[in-house]
Amino acid sequence: MSKSLPIFWGKKNNLISLILTPLSFIYFILISLNKLKINFAKNYKIKVICVGNIYLGGTGKTPLVKKIYNELKVNKSCCILKKYYANQKDEINILKKDADIFVPKKRKDGLLNAIKKGFEYAILDDGMQDYSFKKDKSILCIKSSKAFGNERILPCGPLREPLSSIKNYTISVINGDKNEYIEEILKQYNPSIKIFYSYYEIVNIKNFLNKKFLAFSGIADNQSFFDILNKNKIDVYHQEKFRDHYNFTKVDMEKLFKICEEKNLELITTEKNYFGLDEAFKSKINFIKLNLKIKNFGDFLNKIF
Repeated sequence: MSKSLPIFWGKKNNLISLILTPLSFIYFILISLNKLKINFAKNYKIKVICVGNIYLGGTGKTPLVKKIYNELKVNKSCCILKKYYANQKDEINILKKDADIFVPKKRKDGLLNAIKKGFEYAILDDGMQDYSFKKDKSILCIKSSKAFGNERILPCGPLREPLSSIKNYTISVINGDKNEYIEEILKQYNPSIKIFYSYYEIVNIKNFLNKKFLAFSGIADNQSFFDILNKNKIDVYHQEKFRDHYNFTKVDMEKLFKICEEKNLELITTEKNYFGLDEAFKSKINFIKLNLKIKNFGDFLNKIF
C-alpha cells in the first residue's frame, strides 16, 4: 500500500544511479528544451508568487501556499492557482475550504481567468517548471530531513531540476531543523537567496490527550506525519502507510476500523487525507490540524511583498 521513494535516491555514488545516468542525460535535455519557453513568457497584470520545489515528493508547498494566502488576503485581492491532477483532489479540497482557487488543466489559462476576475495576486501551488508565464517571486520549499537526496536529477536521483536551478528562486523555506549543508548548497548556487525556517504546530492537540490511536496516512512523506505525532506525545499504537494521494476505498477503511475495534483504538490521519475521504467515514476519524510557523515571519513577508 505504501510506496516510498527509491532508497538509492538518498545515496551518493551508488551503482544504480550510475547505470541510470544515460536516462538522466535524456531527461536533462528535455527539461533544458522546456526552459527555452521562458524566452517567450509574458508578464501579466497580476503579481505571481510561485511556491515550488526541485525535490520530487512532499516538501510542504501546500501549507506554505495557505499561509501566504491567509496573510495576503487581509489587504489584497488574491487567489490560489493549482494545476488540475485527477489524483490530487485531497489537496484541492483543503484549499477550496477557505480560499478563492483556480484549478485549470493549464496554469496559464487559470492565470488569465484570475486576471478577468480582477485578482491582484496569484499564488501558485507548484509551477516553477512551467515557463508559460513569468513569476514575480519564487519560493523554494525544502524538507530539512531530505535535503537534496543524492543531488542527482531523475531518474538517478529525486531532483526535478539540477541544483543549478536554485538560482531561479528568490527565497527558500526549509521545513525542520537547521541544516548547514542545505544553506551551503543554496548560497553556492544563489548567493542572494533569502533563507527561512519553518515548523508545524498542532492546533487541535487537546482533542488527542489520553487516547490511543491507529495513525494512517497517504502523503509523500508518511514518516513526517508519524514524527509529528510522536513529538507531540500522541499515543500511537499502530501505523498504516499508503502512497501519496491514495484513494481510500471502503475495503481499506473497513480494515482500519476492524483493527481499531480489536485493539480499542481511534483513527487519526492528516488533514489532507481526511478531506480526501468519503463523507461516510469522516465522523469516525480524527485529523490533526497543523499551523505552519515561519521563523522571522515579518522579514519573510517583507521579502515577498
